[in-house]
Amino acid sequence: MKFFHIGDLHLGKKIYDFSMIDDQKYILIQILEKAKEEKIDGIFITGDVYDKGVPPVEAVRLLDWFLTELSKHQIGIYMIAGNHDSAHRLDFGSRLFQENQIHICGSYDGTLKSVVLQDEFGEIEVHLLPFIKPALVSSFYAEEISSYQKAMELVLQEYPHKKERRNILLAHQFVTWHGEAERSDSETNSLGGVDEIDASIFFDFDYVALGHLHRPQKIGKETIQFAGSPLAYSFSEISRKKNIIKIECRKKGDIQVDFMPLSPKRPLREIKGPLQGLLEAAKAEGGSEDYIRGILTDKMPLNDPLGQLRVFYPNLMTLEVEARTYEEREFSYSAEETSPQELFQIFFERQNQKEMDDLQKQGVKKAWEALEDDME
Repeated sequence: MKFFHIGDLHLGKKIYDFSMIDDQKYILIQILEKAKEEKIDGIFITGDVYDKGVPPVEAVRLLDWFLTELSKHQIGIYMIAGNHDSAHRLDFGSRLFQENQIHICGSYDGTLKSVVLQDEFGEIEVHLLPFIKPALVSSFYAEEISSYQKAMELVLQEYPHKKERRNILLAHQFVTWHGEAERSDSETNSLGGVDEIDASIFFDFDYVALGHLHRPQKIGKETIQFAGSPLAYSFSEISRKKNIIKIECRKKGDIQVDFMPLSPKRPLREIKGPLQGLLEAAKAEGGSEDYIRGILTDKMPLNDPLGQLRVFYPNLMTLEVEARTYEEREFSYSAEETSPQELFQIFFERQNQKEMDDLQKQGVKKAWEALEDDME
């Protein structure tokens, strides 16, 4: 059987107040077309289906359209909730949808839900585990759970219970390999890595389809994969290629993992330089509808640079001024008009490449006052 693995759709997301809904529909159409071309049997959607627990109407409509189109082509759907989703909202109608091969697991109720499939090589069991927290798992066990690692160990302690089957797990967690995994700016970081789960806990599964991290990457071994988000949702991802993971399940122990590239409608990119240079480059390019992050290197105040650049780049998302080091700053002062205390402050800032804080300024003031008293 053949499956696609995608995740972290974040339908309804906005970047700098720019709605991504049109771009998201464009990428879902690509996924749908590739699914039909490849004649896949099912698609794994591994959480963060929506960007918010209460998604905008257009995001709900987009998901409805996508699932309906997949169902029309007899493509099975296996979907779990992520930490951005409202578990109970995603659960709505899930039992009814099963009749159309749409399997949704929004909330964990103390048991690991699964669907058993059959092909010429035997049975495939697809386990659906939505996003869990230690406090949630604690409510189903007679012990207090303090870590995500322990919570996952308890949830999976009897799985896969039929190891002769090919077992696939869908999960949405921060999974690492010996503490290592790549994150991006669009993800929420936890303090001290308390939400980390080591990939070794999943080694009994034939394939683990992960969601949560936006960078596509394997964790521990080839059959434990983050699909990543289908679109770049931060400028830290502009060099990262997005793709669909295609999994072909043959006989037990024979899982083929391939990658199919995705092309965004409007990529994120960065431009940098003085305003005049950026305007000249924009004119030569003929403008662009790409999503742009602009960084200005001008040292003098400018007249409406955002407005000037948006003539050519209507989707200029953010315009920033490059921070100048103290070595680059121009210090202009007159020895006659500058007090010794102010001269010391200028010296300190140039020497240390940072401004004096309030406490340091107070210390200098007191020291100078004491010196003046001694001189008197």
